[in-house]
Amino acid sequence: MSLLEDFCGHLRMERIADDEFIGRSLYSATKNSVFGGQVMGQALSAACQLVEGRECHSLSAQFLRAGNLQEPIQYTVTTLRDGRNFSVRRVSAVQSGRELLTLDASFHIDAQGFDQQPIMPVVVEPESLPTLASYREKFEQLGLNGLYHFLVTNNVFDFRCVDQPSYIELNNRPAVQRMWIRAKHTLPNEQALQRSILAFICDNNFIRTASLPFREQISSQPSQMATLNHSMWIHRPVNLNNWHLYDIHSVNSFGERSLVIGHMYAQSGELVATLVQEGLLRLIDDDAGVVFSENA
Repeated sequence: MSLLEDFCGHLRMERIADDEFIGRSLYSATKNSVFGGQVMGQALSAACQLVEGRECHSLSAQFLRAGNLQEPIQYTVTTLRDGRNFSVRRVSAVQSGRELLTLDASFHIDAQGFDQQPIMPVVVEPESLPTLASYREKFEQLGLNGLYHFLVTNNVFDFRCVDQPSYIELNNRPAVQRMWIRAKHTLPNEQALQRSILAFICDNNFIRTASLPFREQISSQPSQMATLNHSMWIHRPVNLNNWHLYDIHSVNSFGERSLVIGHMYAQSGELVATLVQEGLLRLIDDDAGVVFSENA
């Protein structure tokens, strides 16, 4: 089975009852912790499989605790509403009796309406930018081998950062980050799957953007970064077989919490999705036993 088939299969999961699914963890940048985007993507996939004739247009997720890679995660879907135009599903992700995440997803019928959006930022085209693989030596120098394999070796997506990737940034700079994203191999053109994949990848490098003004401190002291909550609005059809620009900026950091806002644009300039995430970002004591999260 190919890496792409494995990836799509782990998002579709195994259905064990009418409203229950079992998900397994295949990808992580750390030895123990589940990637938050995986749990969110699997939760949305579970919700999508219980809605017909409507596509997810928004979701709101609360990250309650970290999961481990060894145990399966059970997803239970509850129907909150089935109206003439909208459906709403609530998903609970539980591992070993502990709830990891709750997600509410809203679905809408296909409809025509008004059309307006902001203009996509003008940046260098993706084909002119280096791949993440070209930064391998820097990842290794920083001891980020696991993160490198998560982003490059075991990843079905190609990431091209407009500026130096935040993962290896050691200098302070403004809390703005832009990167191009595209599938390395052709993904199935199924909106339910494409939107679940979008939920998976949009957590990648998101809250980390808030750390950019503080990289000198974070790179020299133990620190912790984790997602607290995440919201996404999908405005237009998703096709991640084409390049998308992920335009991210942090609007606030205060009291150990940071807020980031992202816009996902198709290369043609259409605004595909808007995303907002609040995360934990803090320095910790040397003896606290917590290290910087490579999954964030």
